[in-house]
Amino acid sequence: MRPVILLLIGLFLTGCAEAVGENVSVPVKLESGIFTAYNAFPEQTDDTPEITASGKRVKEGIVANNCLPFGTKIAVDDRIFEVQDRMNKRYGCNNFDIFMWDYQAAIEFGVKELNYEVI
Repeated sequence: MRPVILLLIGLFLTGCAEAVGENVSVPVKLESGIFTAYNAFPEQTDDTPEITASGKRVKEGIVANNCLPFGTKIAVDDRIFEVQDRMNKRYGCNNFDIFMWDYQAAIEFGVKELNYEVI
């Protein structure tokens, strides 16, 4: 009886290993968006420029978007950003505004169409 149980366990484990596989690739769903950058200045935000729409303090890694829920993380060019702010209502769902402390860096960033992935 024992050899039969061991054989069944071995077959089960072999089947699991084949099902999992070592080279399983998960398709990545990339989306395209228009990315800009902003700073903590009232003329670029509102009268509380260091507080995001979600109530958190601004910091590097924050991104504004009008459609994704607060806390959503996106990957862009090997960097992770978290949605914690909103943009002016004239911007649509495919617009993103990355927070930067450095004004010149934000200007140099400009407007870019980039691929991103919601993670």
